[in-house]
Amino acid sequence: MGLSETSENVIEVNDLVVKYGDRTVLSGVDFEVRRGETIVILGGSGSGKSTLLRTLVGLKQPHSGCIRMDGKDITQATMEEQVEARKKTGMCFQGSALFGSMSVGDNVALPLLEHTDLERSTIDIMVKIKLDLVGLGGFEDYMPAELSGGMKKRAGLARAMAMDPEIIFYDEPSAGLDPIVAAGLDALINKLKHTFNLTSVVVTHELPSVELIADRVCMLHQGKVVGLGTLEEVKAMDSPFIRQFFAREPDDEDGEREEFLRSLTEEQH
Repeated sequence: MGLSETSENVIEVNDLVVKYGDRTVLSGVDFEVRRGETIVILGGSGSGKSTLLRTLVGLKQPHSGCIRMDGKDITQATMEEQVEARKKTGMCFQGSALFGSMSVGDNVALPLLEHTDLERSTIDIMVKIKLDLVGLGGFEDYMPAELSGGMKKRAGLARAMAMDPEIIFYDEPSAGLDPIVAAGLDALINKLKHTFNLTSVVVTHELPSVELIADRVCMLHQGKVVGLGTLEEVKAMDSPFIRQFFAREPDDEDGEREEFLRSLTEEQH
């Protein structure tokens, strides 16, 4: 049974605790992701949003708590069950994570070659379809080094879409892009959501993108959820941090040092 056939919530995170050594980075995180929605994980540097994404996609094992996908707690699943669950998801990395020694077409084909028994001729057709979908039709034989930053992001998204996933995870999709290119990528994220009823989890700190793509926002601060709702609902919440975040008010030196240490811990892992 597919994720879209089970319940309204396709992902449920309950009392999630993640540690690096003795340092707690996520502390009792609770939220859900509804079928067909785009939820943005928002927060300052060191808030735990990158660690949360890594945990959701299986790159980090939590200390405690559970993550349910398709009603199954993937933190307790067997390796085979985890592999099957991951086939229903795609990951779009911040730096696109394309293999520089492979053509764009071969990068997009890689998940199909690894996880299906399809004929290469069929895979080639599917690669063309996915590249057309993201506006890169005809770029199959280009090398990643020949692409602009925005084109690399689109190629990475085509690869994430290769297995026709039901959930896409995005790590800072518009980071490093100029406003026009970033807006085009945001529009593409919305197009894919509406065309395929995709469920999307997006980690970003780019507020213009949040305004364009977010159905709901999950706001993190110091490893805890401090706001969950539409962007307007979260902005209206009675939280000193939320007010400070959206007003872009500077932190005090002690607070800034704490956030720096938290972000350093995330980057090292």
